[in-house]
Amino acid sequence: MLYTRKNTSEEYNALAEQVINYAVKSGYKDIKADFTGYDSPASLTMVNQELVLTPDFTAKRGDNKYYFELVVKNGNEDDKRMLVSKWKALESIAKMKGGDLRLFVPHGSFKYATELMQDHGIEAKLTKMNKL
Repeated sequence: MLYTRKNTSEEYNALAEQVINYAVKSGYKDIKADFTGYDSPASLTMVNQELVLTPDFTAKRGDNKYYFELVVKNGNEDDKRMLVSKWKALESIAKMKGGDLRLFVPHGSFKYATELMQDHGIEAKLTKMNKL
């Protein structure tokens, strides 16, 4: 989720807690969240685009590292481009570290997420928030 929405939405806080609870129940360890009250995940710097990206959540299971993102529908084209860049970077890094990218999708954002993934060749596991 993009930074501006994280800091302004009570709904985001509730969704973030759901993702963290899911990760704990699913056996993930060393959970970090770009969220008040948690250690923040390490940021990634994309030098060629002068862009700093911070994953919404990171977690480990065994020696593998996983990246979790909350998906929120956003029609702004610049935000979409940034989101696609972020997901592609996280997908690549997760694969290098033996994990994967997992997208947590609240009601109303599933089609948005699947279209972005298909249009840009992003491999990620989708989890509907209402299934948690």
